[in-house]
Amino acid sequence: MATHDLRYTIHDLELATWRALSHSGSAMIPFITDDCIMQFPLGMKLTADSEPSTLEILRSPAFVPWKSFELDKVDVLAMGRDGAVISYLARASRASAPSGGVVEGDGEEVVVVEGEVGFEALCCSVWRFEAERWKMCFHQQTMVE
Repeated sequence: MATHDLRYTIHDLELATWRALSHSGSAMIPFITDDCIMQFPLGMKLTADSEPSTLEILRSPAFVPWKSFELDKVDVLAMGRDGAVISYLARASRASAPSGGVVEGDGEEVVVVEGEVGFEALCCSVWRFEAERWKMCFHQQTMVE
């Protein structure tokens, strides 16, 4: 595959994972390998064998989908014929958990106003070509201050 084509293929796949995570965690599962490793801020590392596992987190009813996202400063690098790495700056937002809402009311009617949580991180994913398709085998996020 030509480097130009690879760049667009991997970039499109990475965008597809963010779109999937805008629907549900489970929507991400078809994009990842069985042995995928994910590392997140605050020391969270997920694998097939971690407690909780990657699949448990993605299938959790507590998963909060992204409301919006954009990827900027995207770079894709081929790693042989069957691998590629993508690096980018992600800006995204999601609803805060219900317990993070603000209570408003006049004493007779109470409304919980959901907040929105912003996210900005340098992200990196490694993609591996296996079983005739590209799948994510590693993802890492480093928060931007």
